[in-house]
Amino acid sequence: MRTILHPSVPASWRPRGRHVVLALLLLPLAAADGPQPRPRPRTPEAAATHHEALLSAVDEITRQVVALRGLPVKTPFKRGVLSREEIGRKLQERIHREYTPEEVRIEAAILKRMGLLPPEADYEKLLFNLLTEQVAGFYDPYTQTLFIADWLPVEMQRPALAHEIEHALQDQHFDLKRFSRPLKEEGDRQLAHASLVEGDGTALMLEFVAKSMGVDLGQMSEMAFRLGKQMMQMTMSATPAFQQAPAVLRETLVFPYAAGLDFIESMRTHHPWSRINELFRQPPESTEQILHPEKYHSREQPVVVLPAPLTALAGWRELKRDVLGEVLFKIWFGSKLPEEAAERAAAGWGGDRLVAWAAPGSTDSAAPGLPIVINFSTWDSERDAREAERAARQVTASLETGGDTSGGSAVGHVVVRRGRNMLILLGIPASLQARVVEEVFRTWRVVPPALQEGP
Repeated sequence: MRTILHPSVPASWRPRGRHVVLALLLLPLAAADGPQPRPRPRTPEAAATHHEALLSAVDEITRQVVALRGLPVKTPFKRGVLSREEIGRKLQERIHREYTPEEVRIEAAILKRMGLLPPEADYEKLLFNLLTEQVAGFYDPYTQTLFIADWLPVEMQRPALAHEIEHALQDQHFDLKRFSRPLKEEGDRQLAHASLVEGDGTALMLEFVAKSMGVDLGQMSEMAFRLGKQMMQMTMSATPAFQQAPAVLRETLVFPYAAGLDFIESMRTHHPWSRINELFRQPPESTEQILHPEKYHSREQPVVVLPAPLTALAGWRELKRDVLGEVLFKIWFGSKLPEEAAERAAAGWGGDRLVAWAAPGSTDSAAPGLPIVINFSTWDSERDAREAERAARQVTASLETGGDTSGGSAVGHVVVRRGRNMLILLGIPASLQARVVEEVFRTWRVVPPALQEGP
């Protein structure tokens, strides 16, 4: 899944199985270390001068980015200078245009069922606070407009502007709408696409900063990229909303920038930017490929899990389908395991499918309880599956069970492994557990990449 964040913002919200991915393509990068003081009121004349300076800086930085990245401007892109409130409204409008209130509620309910979101959490409010706190301007591929923050000095915005201008160039050469449209049943793929877009923008930004400091780009090492990533993560995390947000939101927000940078850096340190252009023509299809670039190069594609209708859940209403992917499994395992153990347990991921159901009688406007969440996954080897099973059992043992208003009876959590395949049932009434386990293993299909249909 993706959370509605993922992704630059509205590329997609994507929690739950990652999140409702707020079109990750718009998720802006913070332009300064930590929260900034409110700017002193400007006179209209001073504000106009400041706006003119910002727009002039865009032209200058664009020339530098073009020279660095090697992507020429095909046509002038629009730009506008907005206040924090105006940018916040645009982000909120984008979310509401791509996700209905019911989709946001379902995303929240799945995250809560998985134990990744506190029961009392207001998911949409958490997302909006997190995004507006981080925003320092963004590029919108749908209007082909660069929106610039009016509350920060020009010099403070230069790195972030280079990042967003790179998005404008990506759009003109590779069509960012391909990467920003929500993939509502393929959250893991969407997060992988967002990681390509943001990793490219972040790598370009680091080279832009290095060149402005007189550093020889030919001497930029793996260590330089690593230090740049650490500084970026510190910048993004040095804000109250980020520090207080649940781990699933923090980690899926940072992932496209940090893991995406690692993915790009794995090729950029040995190849020219033209090699990166090829990635947009054949983008990574899973967070597994982002985390393990060698799997991208070997074209190790995700295994597809095809769910079938479940007669055991007759009368229940299907709410949502998605793919968790390696990174969401890592985050879920990491809710109870040490980081390294969670990373190892998720590393053998081969493919999965998550499906959520609402209890009989529930309506779109009033879900009386949390849904049943079923995840069927396949792993690279039986050993990998056993390790994932152990991790899943540790997590489910910590989740609440007992009475549940969704079905009126006791509910529990089940983890069953058969060979390389693993089934996780969350919040399922005890009376249905055995039937659902047998029916899923009998009817849901695992389709290896070699048997999948081509595009």
